[in-house]
Amino acid sequence: MATITITLIDRPDGTVRVCTDGSPPLVGQGVSHSQALAMELLGTAFKRGAEVVYDAHQVPAIALALELLDPEGLGFAVTSEVRDRARAALGRRAVERGPMEGVDIDRVHSTRQMANVIKALDKL
Repeated sequence: MATITITLIDRPDGTVRVCTDGSPPLVGQGVSHSQALAMELLGTAFKRGAEVVYDAHQVPAIALALELLDPEGLGFAVTSEVRDRARAALGRRAVERGPMEGVDIDRVHSTRQMANVIKALDKL
């Protein structure tokens, strides 16, 4: 499933800049329905005189998500949950585990209760 982000930016000189994280069209390459619609929208923008830029780093929201994942950027400044949310925004799967992920909290509590019972019996 393809996800394409398109950002329209008004420039001070009255022109419009269109930035996308989609790939530039290639002859003979198959496309999904969303890619076909995105190419149609970008083609219309180009015909109307807008500058069309195919670069994920030029799309502000995508650039932020990429910066949050970059170890030389903000990657170590944010938590693993934030990095996983950035991955989700980019259509990637989460790879980091939270501190409580995979913990059976009911088992933890029952183990603690059993330990307390054993301590109480030892005191008798």
